[in-house]
Formats: sequence, structure tokens, C-alpha cells
Amino acid sequence: MDYDLVRPVRILTGILRVFRLWPKDDTLAGEDWANWKAYSLHVPFTLLFAASMWVEVILSDDMQHTSDVLLICLTTTALGAKILNNWKLSHVAQRLLHEWSTQDQFKLKSMKEVEMFQFEHRRFTRVSIFYIMSSFAVIPFICIQPLFDFPNKLPFYMWTPFDWQNPDLFWYTFIYQVITITIVCICNVTLDAVNWYLMLHLSLCFRILGERLTSLRHGDKNVREKFLELVRLHQGLKRQARDIENYVSRSTFTQILVSSLIICFTIYSIQMSPIKQDFGRFYGMVQYLSCMVMQILIPSIYGNNVTYSADKLPNALYNSDWPDMSPQMRKFVLMFMMYLNRPVILRAGGFFAVGLPLFTKTMNQAYSLLALLLNMKK
Repeated sequence: MDYDLVRPVRILTGILRVFRLWPKDDTLAGEDWANWKAYSLHVPFTLLFAASMWVEVILSDDMQHTSDVLLICLTTTALGAKILNNWKLSHVAQRLLHEWSTQDQFKLKSMKEVEMFQFEHRRFTRVSIFYIMSSFAVIPFICIQPLFDFPNKLPFYMWTPFDWQNPDLFWYTFIYQVITITIVCICNVTLDAVNWYLMLHLSLCFRILGERLTSLRHGDKNVREKFLELVRLHQGLKRQARDIENYVSRSTFTQILVSSLIICFTIYSIQMSPIKQDFGRFYGMVQYLSCMVMQILIPSIYGNNVTYSADKLPNALYNSDWPDMSPQMRKFVLMFMMYLNRPVILRAGGFFAVGLPLFTKTMNQAYSLLALLLNMKK
């Protein structure tokens, strides 16, 4: 079947190429640390912005001010870790996409498989668009409102080596922050969406493998060749699962570490902010909180789907026509079924299994930190 298996992610990788986070050469086979254009873009904006906010956190002596700074500081720091991870391992993800789109064993063989991919691609596109639009909706409410305050205030607290309240210097700092937060937002949501798609595609491949295992029939003259082909496909998917884990592990682990803190400080800032006096910032914080929750929930769902789809393979093979096959084939089926009982779990940092339990643990941790912070406030 002629269908582009990686269509939803092509726009995302194109955006990453513009921001020097994806290899331009499709034949690139290793790390690329000599990309000076990437350094010239992200060092003065993303990394310098995060460093300035950390200096502001260190110099701050007020709890509420510190929490306001950490809202964006932690997100930018996590993005810095994602950028470094992508510079190191983007060729791994690129190779996976190339295999899915070119190798014959991953091509769709029935209209049912095509319809399944089309449905999941449409749903992924809707989820990605909603997440991206929700993230971008935060920027106007946070960046425009300070312009109507007197004296003018910056959208984000950060340390500067000069007095930014000087009217001659304020606009330079303001423009720098607007440009930087736009770059941070684009890179962050795009990198997240690419990670999600890799997990989604892997789960779909396991579902297709299950459908093909169930369709094995003893009357087929080529049943042995088809079975061995499916075994090779499963071996390829297991290898790809390790590659995907290697690619998303560090970035997801960093996101998990900071997400509970970000959610905690966001709720704390919302609770301490006067709604009527600064409604724009209040709405922006609520929108920002929803994006942070989605940033943990969506990869947990896709990671959980990978494990769930792989766990269904033994039942799929059992539902095939194996009892009527030859004794030799039944032995092959039995050995492969025992092998399929090994779970496929994507882990973040080698510690946390990416799945729905991870989301609940992160939210519980955020609630515990918030309760501790409120008690300290009293």
C-alpha cells in the first residue's frame, strides 16, 4: 500500500532543521558537534536566557519571587538538556524514520492497516496542534500585559548586568525576552511532538505485527516463510524500541525531574497572584499549567501504548491457526510465544517506566511539594 508512514512528523523535523536541531543530510550516520550555526542560535538565546534566570534565582530572597522565576527557568533548563540530547542523538531518530519509510518489512499490506495508520495519524495531528496552540497562547498573555503597566515590567524575571528599568535599555531587554521565549516555545513543543510520534509509531508497528500473527493459517503454503518474516519484524521492532528509549530517555528523564517542580511553583504563583489586578498574567499561568500537565500526560499515554501493544502479541499469536499446523511449526510458535512474554518497556533515564503510572507519580509529587511550600508560607 502506497502510504507515507511518517507523514505527520515531516513538518516537525522540517521545523527542527530550521532551528538547527535536526540533521540536514539524510545520510548522516553519527553525532554532529561541529554545527556552529546551532551554537550561534541557541547559546545567546536559550542557554544564556536560562543562565540569567538561574542567577536571578540565586540572588532572590523572596519565596514568591523565586517561584515566579523558576516557572520559566526550569522549562528553559529542561529545553537545554533536550537540545544537547538532540545534537547527540538526532541521527538515531532520523535513522528510525528512514527505516519506517523505506524498508519493505514496515510497508502496509492491507487497507485495514492503512486505515489504522490514517486514524492514528489524524488523532496525533489533532493532539499536536492542540498542544502547540495551547503553548503559544501563553506568550501573548504574559508578554503583552507588562507593556500596560507603569513603570514598565519585563515579562520574565532575569538578571541583567545593567539596569533594565532605564527607558533606553528596557526595550532591548524586552525584545530579547520575546524573541527568546518564542524560540524556546517552538523548539520545546516540536521536540516533544517528535518524541511522542516515535512512541506512537512503535506501538502501531506492534499492533500491525499482532494482526499479522493472528492471520497466520495452516493452509497457507508459505506459512513458514511468513512466520519467520514476522519473527524478523519483531526482532527489528525490539531493536527500534531500544533506539527510541536511547533517544527519548534523557530528555524525558529531565522533563520528569522538573515537571513536578514546575507544576508546584505554577499553582503556588497562581494562588498568590491577585486575579483582578493582573488577569492577563493569571490566565497565562493557568494556560501554562495545562501545557505542563500535557507535557507529562501525553508521553505517558504513548509510552503506555507501546507496552500494551507489545503485551498483546502472545494472545495474538495464540489466536492464530497454530493447532492445525505441522508439529515443527507448533514448536516454532511455542518458542516464539515464550519469547514474546518478555515485556517491552521504555524507560526514562533507566529508572522510570514511561507509562500512566509515571504521570500519577509526578502529579502526586507536585501535590506533596505544593503542600510543603504552603506550610512553609504559613
